[in-house]
Amino acid sequence: MSESTAPRSGYVALIGRTNVGKSTFLNAVMGAKISIVSDKPQTTRKRILGIHTTPKGQAVFFDSPGIHQPRSRLNEKMMKDVHMSLRDTDLVLYFTEVRDERDDPFIIELLTNSRKPVILVINKIDLFRRSRSLERMAALKDRFPWKEIVPLSALNGLNVDRLENLIFEYLPLGPPLFPEDALTHQSEFFYASELIREQLLQQTHHELPFTTMVVVRELQRREQVVVISAEILVETRSQKKIIIGRNGSMIKTIGINARRELEEHFDLKVFLDLHVRISPNWRNTPHIFASMFD
Repeated sequence: MSESTAPRSGYVALIGRTNVGKSTFLNAVMGAKISIVSDKPQTTRKRILGIHTTPKGQAVFFDSPGIHQPRSRLNEKMMKDVHMSLRDTDLVLYFTEVRDERDDPFIIELLTNSRKPVILVINKIDLFRRSRSLERMAALKDRFPWKEIVPLSALNGLNVDRLENLIFEYLPLGPPLFPEDALTHQSEFFYASELIREQLLQQTHHELPFTTMVVVRELQRREQVVVISAEILVETRSQKKIIIGRNGSMIKTIGINARRELEEHFDLKVFLDLHVRISPNWRNTPHIFASMFD
């Protein structure tokens, strides 16, 4: 077997600011929902492992939290996950988007200090004219010694296959790191909490994503039914009122949509029991959010 056809395996860190499409790309390349997606900042709170096995080898993706300025103990832990991803990876995909014209010396410093090969991914090219994408590429091409620059639409699948092929070119030669039928290492408790939180993000206002957390207290398979009991933690009484909604309408909508996603995941009927609890300052209370990072 020649080196060009020998299998390659390694870790790939997805790095970038919030809302640049890292999770959308992960789900697209995996062909399955591994990481939840929303248009709210800081949707991803811990690094998610996606295990992608193909005839070319195995790429193990770290979908990391968006890079941001920490303002709580939770945010500090999220940024530690970003640093861990950079430390443990073989290849970095740095995601940005066409319309983001911010100067990011802090991120460039992170990438430089990692001493890892980096592919620049410019996402959401489907939203703008080609000339705008080319301008963004030109503005960034000399900012860092990128191994490759790939314009992409993760949502529409444009250039996803091209990027996947490039990934395997830069991974080291070697056998699979995980069983070939594995997709992720996330526990069912964590995945269930994320699917519920995804619906919470989609149904509520911008300020709530930062101040809410979903904790699954019980998850049991009983014959042909999965029984799930979960709490939505909020910080204030007003936030609790928003999530419950008028006559319970909001919590009912969240529950119906989350149950639909959970039933698709488990391929079983799901009984979902949701409660909302006020837990002031939970973002600065490590023992409360510690289970999120187990």
